[in-house]
Amino acid sequence: MSDFTTKEQLMAQQAYIRVSERCKEADFNEYKSFALSFPSLIHSCGLVQAVAFAKAKSKDNFIEDLQAVFNAIDDAGDLQRRSREANVIEYMRISRHAISAASWIKRYCQASD
Repeated sequence: MSDFTTKEQLMAQQAYIRVSERCKEADFNEYKSFALSFPSLIHSCGLVQAVAFAKAKSKDNFIEDLQAVFNAIDDAGDLQRRSREANVIEYMRISRHAISAASWIKRYCQASD
């Protein structure tokens, strides 16, 4: 039987690594609070606006983790730039992957209690 890893499993593994490291930091509760709301922020505002909001609020550590989890399945380069310049079909695909990546981060933040 061949060893097959799904995209979701790859993202879950990367999210676990990232959140495990973040939960050791002093500002983890602030990180966690932002992580819990980010998937719905993408849903309501769109990916470009959600990432811009995170950068404006100095949530660079979260964006760095989101980028790493996203890159587990698709090397996006600069997620903000790529999503801003993408055509509609590509933007929808990137947004779907970003929501999935953010959801994995959220799950592991919830489990860290």
